Amino acid sequence: MTVHPDRDEYASPIGTRGGLVEIRMWCAGGHAFQLVVANHKGAEYVAVVR
Repeated sequence: MTVHPDRDEYASPIGTRGGLVEIRMWCAGGHAFQLVVANHKGAEYVAVVR
């Protein structure tokens, strides 16, 4: 799990601005994905990225 600071750039894996929490996960079959929870000026986003 990585907590990224609140910045005013489009630097998240889902293309949002602001701070985010990125949780990297793997399944037993070897597949990897990220759960991303982002927030920018009150707008909250939740996404799963392959």
